[in-house]
Amino acid sequence: MIIPESFMIETGRLHLRFPSMDEIPVTFSATRYKGFNDGMLWEPPRSVDELIIPLQNNVNAWRQGSAFTFSIIKKADGSFIGRIAIRREPEPAEWNLGFWMHPEHQNKGYMSEAAAGIIRFGFENLSAEKIFADHAVWNKSSAVVLKKCGMVFSKYIENGFMKNGAWVSENRLKICKQAWLQQNALA
Repeated sequence: MIIPESFMIETGRLHLRFPSMDEIPVTFSATRYKGFNDGMLWEPPRSVDELIIPLQNNVNAWRQGSAFTFSIIKKADGSFIGRIAIRREPEPAEWNLGFWMHPEHQNKGYMSEAAAGIIRFGFENLSAEKIFADHAVWNKSSAVVLKKCGMVFSKYIENGFMKNGAWVSENRLKICKQAWLQQNALA
């Protein structure tokens, strides 16, 4: 699957586009907020330079068609406010959604808007049949985002991921293409 790097998703208030090295300082600034990384698999970087390789990995995955990471850009002022990715899973036609929003821009509906755009992209452009997302059980904000996009609870994962030497429990939410088509036919 080839999705050109010039590909962009447009929503009401956002542009979702190929990530850029220019966004690394903003990403780093987000990781300085207490608790920002608690529900994520990755640890806060100690320096801006530690974010270069993960960005290069995102670019390589895009070019290989195994994952598509988009920068979330506000149309109003062109500012970079977060990232969202959709990654191919081993199961055929199954994709996984992950995201983060800079704390200064949370609770304004941007992530729900971005996630809806990426779910549409998954079903319309990637031939996905099912898209799921896992979130730390305590992360109610992520649960709200996913539910607003039509995802429903799928399963509880007791040992979701390891953080600071302890297991973090997760909930998995999912949406299948048929349910998404039905929801969007009503909209």
